Amino acid sequence: MTIEKLDESKYFVDASIGKAESLPASAFTSEEFLQFELRTIFSKTWLLVPNESEKGSSSLLDLLRAPGSRVPFALLDKPMFLQRGSGRRVKCFSNVCTHAWHLLVESPGVGGAVVCPQHGRQFDNEGRFLSQSGFENLENFPRESDHLKNLEVAEWGPFFLVCLGQPLAPLHQFVGELERSIPRIDLSMLTRHRVDGEVREVEGNWKQHAWNYMDNYHIRFVHKGPGGLADAIDLSSYRTELYKYSSLQWAYARDPEDGFDPGLLAPRFQDEKNPRRRIFALWWFIFPNLTLNFYPWGLSLNAYVPIPSKPDRTLFLWYNYSLDEEKFGRRNKEWLGEQVDAEDIEAIAQVTRGAKSGFAPRGRFVPGEEAGPHWFHKLVYDTVFQSEK
Repeated sequence: MTIEKLDESKYFVDASIGKAESLPASAFTSEEFLQFELRTIFSKTWLLVPNESEKGSSSLLDLLRAPGSRVPFALLDKPMFLQRGSGRRVKCFSNVCTHAWHLLVESPGVGGAVVCPQHGRQFDNEGRFLSQSGFENLENFPRESDHLKNLEVAEWGPFFLVCLGQPLAPLHQFVGELERSIPRIDLSMLTRHRVDGEVREVEGNWKQHAWNYMDNYHIRFVHKGPGGLADAIDLSSYRTELYKYSSLQWAYARDPEDGFDPGLLAPRFQDEKNPRRRIFALWWFIFPNLTLNFYPWGLSLNAYVPIPSKPDRTLFLWYNYSLDEEKFGRRNKEWLGEQVDAEDIEAIAQVTRGAKSGFAPRGRFVPGEEAGPHWFHKLVYDTVFQSEK
């Protein structure tokens, strides 16, 4: 596919919410725009390493505990692998041989050189070329391109995040505010639970899912009562906090019994006028496509992963970690996890049909109510077009 320069004026999002229009429908349906996003947004931000490589009950972190351990994975159709070096640091490398492009690491393993199954080229634990029969006396060899590409990687609690290019900022600038909001929740102590539907392809552009997540305005309509999220929280207390590369949405529980132990969260979430109030959830969004949803029962983590060549589809990752096993068992009854997920997926499917109809104009944002969606649209616009300049 030939990619030409986009007309920036067609996608402009004003910094003023009172003037701004949403990104156009083509930004959600066009393969061309998706290719620009993959080249810009998704080469400059921190992306969650998925857990498809896990075998049995072993976590990704468990598979990488030993020096010399390595685990392959794919992200945005790009094959990579994580490697725990002798100095305990984890590195990320391209999983493509630099000779004839065969994939190198096919399953998790520990120790020894990385050996290409096709022609026997070998690499050390730092991704450097070691040897290959027939190349002993070759002039101007090895070149830099004969070593494996070394990608930026960060280990954060039980998670690994990679950046395919030069990151916009260090990881702590993306997750620092989140860490300060949960001073007594240690991410590495959470227990992973596998659930049905934790990896699935769903309708909707990845931005559609992020936009919906940032939109508190839809709660009273899509998640209405009786028995919906609008009933479970005190909507009048709903707050959206916007930072450079992250955002937080939170609200008090209508029933204090469904809320957090306040000692787990930053003191600023306590209501001095009504000490009995309890936080229902902290909904954190990390740009561009990661959400960490903290509940009294634990953590629900989502990643909205674009599918190259499918702008109207998203690979939806949904991983669950318990903080309190008893409450985890009640998460769908009291905190409505599966219900809210199903309602959102159905709403996004309807929006996707509208976006592809040819009848979708650029919408305006409701000041106050839609500060989050405006922030997201503006950040997408800025990251795509500032990267192109």
